[in-house]
Amino acid sequence: PYEQIFKWAFGVGKNIINNERYDKEKGVDLLKKLIFAVRAEETPGRFLEKLSELLTEYKTNTSISADINMHPELFSREWHADSFYYMKSAILTGLLNALGSER
Repeated sequence: PYEQIFKWAFGVGKNIINNERYDKEKGVDLLKKLIFAVRAEETPGRFLEKLSELLTEYKTNTSISADINMHPELFSREWHADSFYYMKSAILTGLLNALGSER
């Protein structure tokens, strides 16, 4: 599941950056805000809450309206110990790779 989560996160990052409603610079700033907000969360519940909170804001805010969603796998199982850190790493790596692909 981690490869799927990585691919999902990469796609989310690219969609945030390449949104038609704003320039790429704003997209990069929004993606950085997302990365900084979620990377510090050390528990599965708080991590997923912060991730879903920001993705919901990016999707529903009329000045952003990003074409993004949450991966269903993130909520179909419980994340503990190593599985949580693998999931978190897959998401952060996907987002970072999307950010790096724009430079």
